[in-house]
Amino acid sequence: MKERSPRFSVIMITYNQEDVIDRTLASLLSQKHLYEICVSDDCSRDKTWDILNEYARKYPDLFKIHRNDPNLGIFANEEQTWGMPTGDIVYRIAGDDECCEGYFEKVADFIVENGIDWENELFCIVGDNVTVYPDGQSVTTCNDIILKSYPALRLKLRGLLNDRSACFSRKIMDRYIPVSKGRSYMVEEAQDDQLELFAEHFYYIKALGNVYYAEYGVSSNLSDAVRKERVGIYNYFESFLSSVGKELCRADRAYCKYRTCILQYGYQHKITDLLRAAFHYARSIDLSLGIYSINFKHFKTALSRRLRAKA
Repeated sequence: MKERSPRFSVIMITYNQEDVIDRTLASLLSQKHLYEICVSDDCSRDKTWDILNEYARKYPDLFKIHRNDPNLGIFANEEQTWGMPTGDIVYRIAGDDECCEGYFEKVADFIVENGIDWENELFCIVGDNVTVYPDGQSVTTCNDIILKSYPALRLKLRGLLNDRSACFSRKIMDRYIPVSKGRSYMVEEAQDDQLELFAEHFYYIKALGNVYYAEYGVSSNLSDAVRKERVGIYNYFESFLSSVGKELCRADRAYCKYRTCILQYGYQHKITDLLRAAFHYARSIDLSLGIYSINFKHFKTALSRRLRAKA
């Protein structure tokens, strides 16, 4: 029997979030088993950094804060946090989201009850999460699909797995590969999917772990130049996978082409991009994933949001 409980490290990036960061930090400070909160602020122009310093003075044993100067951009700032935690288990959160009440305690209990070797195993535990939209609508995502033993990377790529609630072994981060190219948005998928790429065991806990406030942060109002750049996300992602000896199957390559066409349409609004997207989406359906490869939930949520916007 281990002599101590697992220590939870939180990694967080912030930028101009003075109006919401108290809410985020309060949701973390109420957690049991909290070991440290590691924050990298990307040279905020508001009072975010001042607020972080106040918390660091009040809780000197809990807070590790870093400030980029000059501003590095969201992806380089994310990578800045990778070397900050020293606990056993990492929980990632944005400076405008919330950690749900009692979540760390539930994860710790799950670890003990299931005999997970949290000091050595490269594991990830996912719970459920809630997305809240500016109009007040909320959508709950259940991640129990991970129990079906489909490859986690395939599920994440297709939007079938959401890891916002993930608590994972810090040792997984030792395998992470920096991919940020200055301020490039092309690296988004390659950076965001490394947890699914390098974790060796996945578990699911029936508990809410994260509240995500959509259409609020840095990525909610992208310029045309960034939208154009994002068209290359999936080509870069496939190149990154190839560099680490990982290749996608035919259906997943088709899914990447489908997403590329959707991004292309979002940039230039050509109907031909939608037609190409439909063609590649049909080719991406993989019966080895069952009906999940059709992703009815994605279409249901998208349709609900569109109808609500028109109401």
